[in-house]
Amino acid sequence: GPYGAFNPHHVWMMVVLISGLSLAGYLAMRAVGDRFGPPLLGLLGGLVSSTATTLVYARHARQTPTMALTSSIVILMANLVLSVRLGMIAVAIAPSLMATLWPVLVGNLVAGGLAVLFVWHRSRTGGPLLLPEVANPTELRVALSFGAMYAIILLLASWLSDWAGTRGLYLASAVSGLTELDAIALSTLRLFGNGKLGAEVAANAIGLAILSNLCFKTGLLAWVAGRDFLLRCLPGMMAIGIGIAIGMGWVGYA
Repeated sequence: GPYGAFNPHHVWMMVVLISGLSLAGYLAMRAVGDRFGPPLLGLLGGLVSSTATTLVYARHARQTPTMALTSSIVILMANLVLSVRLGMIAVAIAPSLMATLWPVLVGNLVAGGLAVLFVWHRSRTGGPLLLPEVANPTELRVALSFGAMYAIILLLASWLSDWAGTRGLYLASAVSGLTELDAIALSTLRLFGNGKLGAEVAANAIGLAILSNLCFKTGLLAWVAGRDFLLRCLPGMMAIGIGIAIGMGWVGYA
């Protein structure tokens, strides 16, 4: 296909990778439930879908105001674990990139981890939490939808990178990262593996996609749960974003 971007075998291998990773979190979440507290539930929810976890617990905070603090822990933890998820994917697809990508992921973990600890210290038990409403990631419809999205974003990223260079890839990362982080991250890793991107550009593109996705979910909090809950979560979300931005600043020195 155009730019050598479409390889059905490779696309399906990426579907298997993401579905397998998501399935592991999905099964663990169903087995554990809320018995071990919000941080663990947020971690498992983030492995399956941080966006779905953010949406569900924003709704939960709106419907049950006394659970707002605990719900904020789940949401922050789900967004914090993005670094772990992306790190696992990068190690599987392009392990050599980790030498350059690690400041972005560590920046997320350190800043976000401090925010979670701070909010957790202030929290009080307020009753049972709902499990995130996510579909089984191995269902054929879900898998095919992700495969199509991945193929489209890979082609888009290849075209923009060829047409506008680094700025084109960054534009694709910012736009695609709003709603589909896995696809643009995998596309960037694929381009790096093919020698079409340098390590620094690839790491910054992934960092930009994470920031874009974080902005989308912050807006989701305001839309679903309202201003008060947004202000409760905003310092933690900003801490995660600042950690990522600092990590991107260190990429050139890694």
